[in-house]
Amino acid sequence: MNTPTSNEAGQEWQRDGSEIVWTRFYGPWRVEARCPVAAPFNGPSELTIRLAVGGSGREVEEGMDAALETDGIPANLLRQIPLAEIKAGARAALATQDDRAMNESYPVPARCRTEEDYTLLVAELVRMRATGTTAPQGELAGRLGIGKATMSERIKRSKELGLWDGQRLTDKATALLTQWWREQEGN
Repeated sequence: MNTPTSNEAGQEWQRDGSEIVWTRFYGPWRVEARCPVAAPFNGPSELTIRLAVGGSGREVEEGMDAALETDGIPANLLRQIPLAEIKAGARAALATQDDRAMNESYPVPARCRTEEDYTLLVAELVRMRATGTTAPQGELAGRLGIGKATMSERIKRSKELGLWDGQRLTDKATALLTQWWREQEGN
C-alpha cells in the first residue's frame, strides 16, 4: 500500500486542457495534482485523493480490503504525497510549454467592481513580477490609463477582500482564478 506506482508506462504527468496533471497510485488510492498552465504560480491549485479500485473481481476485492483497513484516507498517505517534487515537476513541465500564459496578460478591466476583477488585477501583477517587470504597479497603471494612487487603492482593496497578502495570491484568489480559467476554457 505504501509503494507509489506510476500510471501508464511510468508517466506521472499529462496534459489535460489548460492544466498539467500529476497522478500517482498508492495502493487503492489515486492522488492527482492539477497545475493550471496559465496560473501566475507553478504549483498545483487542486489536490484530489480518490478511492480507485478496479480491475478483475479479485483486484477489486483486494483493493476494497486495503481501503477498509485504512478506514478512509490514511494520514500516512498524506505524508507521502511529494509536494516539493510535484512543484518542481510542474515548474519543469511548464517551462517547456509553448503556450505558457506567463507571456499573455490577464484581461484586467479598466474599473474593478467584482472580486474576479480584483483577482485578475493581482494575478497580472504577479505575472508581471514573475516575467521580470521591475515596476509592475506603475506599468499596469499606465496600461490601464489610471494613476498610481488609484492602483495603490485597488491593491489595498484586494487585500481587504482577502485576495492578496502583499506577496502572493491567497487561496481565495487562487480558487477564483482557477474558476475563471475553467470558464475561459468553456468559451
